[in-house]
Order: sequence, then structure tokens, then C-alpha cells
Amino acid sequence: MNITEIKKMLRTLIEYEDSTITHTIPDLIELLYCKASQTFQITTFSDDKVSTYYDIDTACDVLYLILNPVKEKGL
Repeated sequence: MNITEIKKMLRTLIEYEDSTITHTIPDLIELLYCKASQTFQITTFSDDKVSTYYDIDTACDVLYLILNPVKEKGL
């Protein structure tokens, strides 16, 4: 996914104000949008790290990096 697609997805989550929505990519991440706190929560399954983001741009950047990891040269 590119940045534009990710940001569109996050904006769609915000539009569903009456719900708490969770997206899961098996063995990779879980993305939760909570309407009560208006936050995005990202859980990475590889390390069970849970991070909370209060703005769409930061959440988008983090998701982009997770979904499009930088490949090291020479590997």
C-alpha cells in the first residue's frame, strides 16, 4: 500500500464514529481505531508492541513503514 491508500483507509475508519474498528493482517499487525479516545492503536505481532497515535499522519507513516519495510542493500 502506498501513503495515499493508507491515509484513505484511516480516514474511512474515522468516518465510522459509532464503532470501534479493528483491522488485522495475520502475523503482522492489528490496527484499531477507537472513537472514544479518537486514537489509532497499532500492535505489531512480531514483538507484541502496542503503540498509540493521536493523529492520522503519524499513524499513516508508521503503517507505511510496517507494510513497506526498507530492504537493506547487499542482502
